[in-house]
Formats: sequence, C-alpha cells, structure tokens
Amino acid sequence: MDHRNYPDARLSRWFESIRGHNARKARMIGFAVELIGFAAQHPREYRRLLSIRSRIYQRVAGLKAEILRSDEPIPFDAVDRAAFRALRPGTAWGGVGDCAWLRITGAVPAATGELHLMLGIRGEGLVFSPEGVVLDSVSTVWQQGDLPHSGGRFRPVRDVDLSNGRIELYADVAYNGFLLYEVGKAVYHGAHLATRDDEMFALYYDMLTLSVLAVSTDDESLSREVHAALDAAYRRFGAGDAAGARQALAPSLAAPSESEFVYTAVGHGHLDMAWLWPLRETHRKAARTYAKALGNIDRTDSLVYGTSQPQQMQWMKEQQPALFERLRNAAAAGRVELQGSFWVEPDTNLPGGESLVRQALVGRRFLQDEFALDADDLRMCWLPDTFGYSGNLPQILKKSGMDWFSTIKLAWNKVNTFPHRTFHWEGIDGSSVLVHMPPEGDYNARGAADGLLKGIAQYPERDLGTALLVYGSGDGGGGPGEVHVEVTGREMNLRGLPRIEFGSATSFFRRLETMEIAHTHVGELYLETHQGTYTTQARIKRFNRIVERKLHNVESLAAIVGADIRADLAPIWRDVLLNQFHDIIPGSSIERVNREAVSAYRRIERELDAHLGVLIEALPAGPAGRTALNLTNFPRREHIRIDGEWFHAEAAPYAAAVVEPAQPAPELAFTPDTMTNGILTLRFDASGEIVSCTDREGAELAGAGLNRLVLHDDPYQFPFDAWDIGMDYVDKPPQVLSAAHVRTCLDGPTVVRSALYRYPKVFIEQNVILEAGSDVVRFDTVVTWRETHKMLRAEFRPEHYGESVQSEIQFGHISRPTTERDSVERAQFEICAHKWIATDDGTAGFALLNDSKYGHRAKNGLISLNLLRAPTFPDKTADRGIHRFTYAFTPYAPADLGKVIREGYRLNNPLVVTAGAELPTFASTDQAGIVIETIKPAESGSGVVLRLYESLGVPTVTRLNVSRPYASARETNLMEIPQGDADLARLEFSPFEIKTIHLEG
Repeated sequence: MDHRNYPDARLSRWFESIRGHNARKARMIGFAVELIGFAAQHPREYRRLLSIRSRIYQRVAGLKAEILRSDEPIPFDAVDRAAFRALRPGTAWGGVGDCAWLRITGAVPAATGELHLMLGIRGEGLVFSPEGVVLDSVSTVWQQGDLPHSGGRFRPVRDVDLSNGRIELYADVAYNGFLLYEVGKAVYHGAHLATRDDEMFALYYDMLTLSVLAVSTDDESLSREVHAALDAAYRRFGAGDAAGARQALAPSLAAPSESEFVYTAVGHGHLDMAWLWPLRETHRKAARTYAKALGNIDRTDSLVYGTSQPQQMQWMKEQQPALFERLRNAAAAGRVELQGSFWVEPDTNLPGGESLVRQALVGRRFLQDEFALDADDLRMCWLPDTFGYSGNLPQILKKSGMDWFSTIKLAWNKVNTFPHRTFHWEGIDGSSVLVHMPPEGDYNARGAADGLLKGIAQYPERDLGTALLVYGSGDGGGGPGEVHVEVTGREMNLRGLPRIEFGSATSFFRRLETMEIAHTHVGELYLETHQGTYTTQARIKRFNRIVERKLHNVESLAAIVGADIRADLAPIWRDVLLNQFHDIIPGSSIERVNREAVSAYRRIERELDAHLGVLIEALPAGPAGRTALNLTNFPRREHIRIDGEWFHAEAAPYAAAVVEPAQPAPELAFTPDTMTNGILTLRFDASGEIVSCTDREGAELAGAGLNRLVLHDDPYQFPFDAWDIGMDYVDKPPQVLSAAHVRTCLDGPTVVRSALYRYPKVFIEQNVILEAGSDVVRFDTVVTWRETHKMLRAEFRPEHYGESVQSEIQFGHISRPTTERDSVERAQFEICAHKWIATDDGTAGFALLNDSKYGHRAKNGLISLNLLRAPTFPDKTADRGIHRFTYAFTPYAPADLGKVIREGYRLNNPLVVTAGAELPTFASTDQAGIVIETIKPAESGSGVVLRLYESLGVPTVTRLNVSRPYASARETNLMEIPQGDADLARLEFSPFEIKTIHLEG
C-alpha cells in the first residue's frame, strides 16, 4: 500500500522521515503498516471511530512529569529520587532500548464523575505506587493487526489511589521500537486526569466490534443489515445522542449466534525470551505482561490467561515477589493457566536430546514446586512459535508426562499448506501426542470477527465443532488489552459468528481427546520456512554443542565418583536451556543478544572445565603416566596428541585407558596431488576438490567430487533475513573456491594436506587429514569471514547415493527423501541434522559428519553442508569474524549404520586426557545399537541415572553392565518417576526407544 493513504498523518510523516534515512528500514515499516489492516483497509469506519474516540475522555487536570534516564534498567529500590528532571509533553527522550523512570505528580481536583489517570508514552511501562507496589502496566506498542484503542496515544492507569487529593506514581518505561523493529524514538505525550463518558466508551467498542463483522462476513444480507445499523448509530452520534446510537446497535449485538461452533478463548501474551530486545528487557516485559493480565482477571469475570515459560516466572519470583504471589493465587483460582512444561519455548531442531529432556524436567519441577501442580495438570507442551519440530519430540513429550501439543507455526509454510489443524502426531518410535493448531494461524489473535471467521474457513477439522482461540498482543508480550477484552466480550454469542467461551487450553484438550480425530501425521513436523536458522550465528551453535558435551562429561564423572554437584549444575543448566530459546540458538536475534549469549557460553565453559578438573582429581590414581578418559558408549582405538607428541589409546566405554606412544605408520604416503593411509587414497584437482577416493580394493567413492568449497548468493530475505534462505539459490551457479599454497606432510600417525582458499572477503585455512587405521577423512577448518549475503558450503557428490538420506536427530535418526518428485519434497531443500547425515544405494554408503553444523542440502546426488551465512537483519554483524570447525566423511556398509553413529560420537566427544586417573568401564551394553547417552546423579535423593536409546531403528534386547553396586534398579520416565523394576540382564527396546534407569543403594 501507499503509506500516504494511511489515515494517521503523524505516522505518514514519520514514515517519510524513516524512508529518507534508511530505505531498508522504510521497507520494513511499510510492510508492518500493511499488516495493521483495519485502519488502512477501512478508512471510513476508522474515521468514524476517531470521531467517537474524541468524545470518550475529557481532560480535567494536567499532571507534572519528571524523568530519570538510563542506558540500563534501574530497580525501583535503587532509584535516586533527587535525580529526576522536568519533562514536557511532546519530548523525545530516548532511542530504541533506552530506559527511564517517570515520576508523575499532581493534585486531584474536585470533579463530577470518576477520574481516570491517562498516561501517554510511545513505548511500554510498568507503573508503581510511591511505596513500590506494582499498580498496572501501559503499552502503546503497535503490533500488526491491532485494532485502534479508545485512548489513542494515552492509556488509563488502573488502581491508582486518588482519594487523598494528591497523586504520586512512578513508571519504569522503555521504548523497544515501532512494530517491534529498531526504529523511532521514545516520546512522552503527557499525563492528565480525565473523566470518561461510559456511554461513549461502550459505543466506541460496539461500533468497532460490529464494523469488523460487517466488513468480514460473507453473508451479504447480514453485512447490509449491520452496515445499516452502523450508519443509523453514527447519525445519532452526530446528533449528540450516544444512548440512541447504542440503541440502534443493540439489536445487532443482541442477536444470538446461529453457529454450533465454539471457540475456547484463552488470553495469552507470547513473549520471546530475547529477539529484537535483550534478555534484560524480557525481565521487564514479563512484569508488564503479568501485571496487565492480573488486572484483567480482577476486572473480567471468567477470563483465563495462559502463560508458558517458567523462566519468566522465576524472574518474577526473584525480582517482583508481590506480583509473583498474585500470579500464584490466580493460578490456584484457575484464572491463570500454566501452559508449556518446558523451561522456555525452545527450538527443537538444534538442541541435543538430553537438553530437551532437561527443558521438561527443569520446567515441570518449577511448576510443581511453586504452584503445587501434579502431573495431570501438566499434560500440555506449548510451542506456538518454534521453527519446526523434531521427529522424536512425541516420545520426549510422552515420557515427560505430556500428551498434548499446541503450535501454530506450520501455518507459516511457504510452499504447501499443511493439511490439518487437529491430528495425532506419531514420532519415529511410534509414540503419539494429540496436536491442535489454533486454526486462525496466530498466537497473537485480536479476537475480532475477521479472525474468528478466517479460523473456521481454513479449519479442515471444523466438523469437530471446536477450536482454540489464543488472543492477546504477543511476541513482545503484553497479552490481552482493553481492545481484546471489550471486543471478545461482545462476541460471546453474536449472530454471524461462532460462539466464544472463556476457558483454558487444558480444558479444551480434555474435551478434544474424547473426540474421534481422524488423521495421524508420522515423522517430523517440518516447517517450510526459516531453514536459515540451522546455520545463522554459527558461534552460538558451536558453543551449544560444546557445553552440551561438557555437561555430559561433568555429570557422568560426578555420578561415577559419587560427587553431589547438582546444586552447582542447576544454574548452568538453566542458562544453557535459556539460550536454546527459539530466537537465540537459531540466530534470529539482535547483535546484543548474540554477543551476550556467546559471553554466557564462555563463562559456562570455564565453569564446567573447573568442575571437570575437580572430578578427575577425585578418580583413583592409576599407573604412572597419562591416561585418556572415554566418556562415550563406544570402545575406541585412536590417536591423540598431548603436548605436541602423538600417543595411541584403546579405551573401553566410560573408562580410562593408558596412552602409549604412537607407533610408526609406514602406510602413510603422499604425492603433490594424492594422499593415502593404506585404507583410503585421495586424489585432488587443482582447485582442492577431491576428485577420487578409492578404498583398498580400488572401489571409487568420490563420484562427481567431494569437498568442493563454494560461495552461493544468499540475498536479503525480507523481512526474515536471518531466518530464511531463498529456495531458488541453487538455480544460480556458485563461485567455486580454489586452493592455493598447498602443502602436504606427515604428522605422526596422520598425513595432512594443508591448503589456503582466498576470495575478497573470505580466507580459509583447511587441513585434510587421514589417520592411520581409520577410514574417516577429516577437514579441520578455520575461516575468516567478512562476506555479506553469501553462503559458504561444502559440497559432496558421492558415488553411492540413494533416494533417501538418514539424518541424526535427538535420540535417533530420521529418513528424508533426496528426490524432488513433488512440492513437499522440493520444499525440504534444506534439512537439519546433528552429528551426521548418511545415504546409500544398497551396495555402499557415504556419511558426512560434523562437530557443530546443522544445515544440509541432500538432493539429486548432492550432499551440501552449510558452513556459514552472512545475513544483515536483525544483526548486521552476523557471523562475521573467525570460525573454527571440523567436518568429515566416511564410507560405510548399508548394514552397518552403527559405524556412522560411532564416528559421529568420536568426532564430537574427544578423549579427555588425565594425569593418570584410573577408571574401569563404568557402564556398557552388549548391543552396539544401544547408546548410553547420559549418566548422571539422580535428580532427587540418591543413586545414579542412566539414559539409553536404541539408535538403529530395530527392536533390540540388551544387557546393561554397570560396575557400581546397587540395591535396586528401576525404570523411570524422563522425569525420573519410577515406572517399575528393571532387569538389567534383559532390557527390551523397541525401535528408537529411550529408556531411563535409576540405580539406588
């Protein structure tokens, strides 16, 4: 649309100033203005509402304002009350991210009628009494789709004591951008006392509710009737008869719904833990959101508000204890629904399996401890905004006590419309959960007629007669405001619309599970957009994998030596889980968020290294000399470099091994364009690509070439640059990088080919390594990356390639097509895998391994590993700098996928060198396909917990051997709740099953 046609002249002028300053931001504003919708598309109705709005509040007395500015938030108790300075209405006091305290004072005049305190800010704020009691929150954050508020630029502040003739209140205010984007300035519009014409107020929302209905319904007769009533009402309003205007609308508002369809409406304020604002701002946003929700509950019968992230509640407990107590009381009364069960709303593609378990474990324990909930109260997983859902999530949910799953995100698919909104979802192990996606496709629904009708129209399961309506301002929090409450209150039983009942999502799911749900979806819930989040912000992804591994190591050794460090690790786990939020680990946040995440990871890594050192010292002393700890499930025979010298170790699972000096390896050899270790022989072309890879028998593995380093154009994806990759990027030939300054040498038991790759803004140092006795080819890589809107990828076209590819996910793997036979297969042009991805043609296979990468393309003979991206929004510095990572490939026999799994663990879990610690095998199984993923101290009480999973997708019976004496062995769910006795001599696994064993005594 042309912004000049927008009814608000101030916004139009502001848009012009933004456009002149920054064209890209102007496009973003223009996009956002289009999404506003009602005012832009229906200017006649909007002008009428403005006329009525001007008559609602009548100013009685102005109030004085003073300001205390700061770069970072100041707690109420730390505010210097002598530091405030006068502030005049109309003052622009700060930019995006700036903070301030306002002090509002004045006399309360005698007045006819109830007085309302009106506060005008561009931004959002939390209002306190002089004693520090939270009174209310205010927000003029304009989000896409918002309907116009009765207060215009001003918001009424509730619960202000006006009885003593004087006013003094404090507002902790912030400006976080326009429509959530980083543009504009904070402005103080003023504060005053006003009377409210209640008849005019009610007329405003009568008109708004029916105006949206009139322009949204497909029933032409109803539309004409409602338009006629609106015209009649506006004529009476123009004649000064507000009561008569309401009477003209009364028949339309009183006509009951003829629909049998019922929405269960639950208020919600989806609040990203970080995104276009830093984590510190989310603390304040959470307080503002909860204050608004609790005020609505106090004033609106039956309204239910849902909240889903315990991390935010913990912040309230620590920083706003009175507000937290109100939250707890409202939850006990059934007016606040505790949704979710995960600590935060995480990404589910990128975190490891144990991390997803801890999301549930930490989140559910908090809710149980703080709100006295039992398992039956916590059956729901609430992840509305996450960028796709792992194929093993159903099992993780079921074994964590969750039977229901709610999202809306698949409504965002760019290529194919996901065919269902209510269905059963079956994971890779056969576990199933009940899914409902609110059919409007929004977790920020405004609750107006257009959205209600849209939801039914695009709801394939509408014959069920029910759906969820999740309404309220979100993304930046806020929840239901005045507009939501007034409009939905008029629509509970309104002709032309489905009916609405306030309720909880839990009560909705309880009813839903009694109905016959026809469809079952099997496998992952793949989101056909945002595939760039598998790669963006590579440092965060690498650090996450490192700290996940180090947490594993520390917990394993703590369990082995009997050290109780649960209290020390609890805050570390919470920090790791927080950074797995669905806009942090995916890399879709502003620069400050990313910088602070990296800083947190570095601190966590230091803390874990310190814990690991203490635990290693607690191991028994072994023979003189160094030993190597193998803290994986697999026996290992490999070389290790210590202080520049090479050694060899043969380590059993979860055991230490004495390291021996490495023996000469005469099979290692090289020429200017070849290298060999006697198992594999590689030949390189002039560009550095591997054009031949043969085994001992001379069989060719390279196909059309391996490890071609290329730069693809990755143009700006408006507005989701960090999130998205253009589906058609492969249509344009990439820039192939060529190796220079190649040097090959023998380094102990390895042969190493070093090459440099230069491009104007790219510098790559890569060592191709063959190790004696191994058929794994490693690529140790350092990249100095200064590109913009490019992708660096490593491409492989192996000889043996099948119609499907196996991709490691949490606690298993998933099969995906490598063909493009239909639009669904074509839409999966970028897929997520953890430590490995593998394909075979029935005779031989090829596997690509990595130590910190997730994005892959596996189509039409190509496996391409996405190494780096360079988006510019919302972080213009994304990924620029120096990166270190390793990837590798290995051939495998199709019947031995277990080899690929072992090599993936080996690449990601290096042996830990000690000064001579002794450790016989602590735990092992007699079936190679069973992986002991986790060994940890029990969450409560005493004992050790072991978590195992079947990795090959086949039924298996195994024996679990443990060296620790125990009096009892019980199988538990993932929450460590006993499910029955366990016979360690015979543990039966179904395909991809996860088992948790608790040993005590």
